[in-house]
Amino acid sequence: MKIYDVTQGSEAWLHLRLGIPTASNFHKIVTPKKCELSKGAIDYALRLVAERLLNATSESSIQNPWVERGKDLEPMAVQQYEFTHDVQTVPVGFITTDDGTAGCSPDRLVVGDAKVALEIKCPSPHVHLGYLLHGTDDDYKPQVQGQILVAELDRAELYSFHERMPPALIRNTRDEEYVARLAAALQRFNENVLVMLDRARALGVYQPMPRAVTPAEAVEMADLARRLRFESELRMQKEGFVA
Repeated sequence: MKIYDVTQGSEAWLHLRLGIPTASNFHKIVTPKKCELSKGAIDYALRLVAERLLNATSESSIQNPWVERGKDLEPMAVQQYEFTHDVQTVPVGFITTDDGTAGCSPDRLVVGDAKVALEIKCPSPHVHLGYLLHGTDDDYKPQVQGQILVAELDRAELYSFHERMPPALIRNTRDEEYVARLAAALQRFNENVLVMLDRARALGVYQPMPRAVTPAEAVEMADLARRLRFESELRMQKEGFVA
């Protein structure tokens, strides 16, 4: 497991995810119950191949108002979770397997002996009520067990927060049999991605964006961009272009 200290949603975070399967998309790779390669895996594989060929993300930039609400309320939700369960948590940027072939982005990691990741949700009232009454369905299993696989966790917790309702805590422990099947399916999926990548490259020349292509380079590029921006602002201030 490797942990990268980047801000989720940032340019560096997007580059770290570039061209590799991530836990939030594992439902596109495997069937929820039997954890077998799904028919829709080919479409997701094509997306990852295109990202590698063009060195550009295919992540949508459309902002969802409920996502924005979640960002605003997340500090309050974290504070409530930590106080209620008498624990400390730390934010996390991006986590990959040792070989970098899969990744995940839990919101927080719980400080302590157990290896626990925390996913914070601040959804609409009816979605929150669904968590309270019914928990999560099978469609969520590839993502949560995927986080457990990638981040080498004992369990992953979903904490749904609404300021006018009781909180919903859903604990997902490590399912060894499922994790093993998921690991095997991801290996086959990544092998298929490499075959498709080789076939695509044999068809002609592609014009990739001049961006970082490895996690380490992505972090270095983000640091360099911040430093250059800071130096540029200082220079413009000295030259009188900025008040």
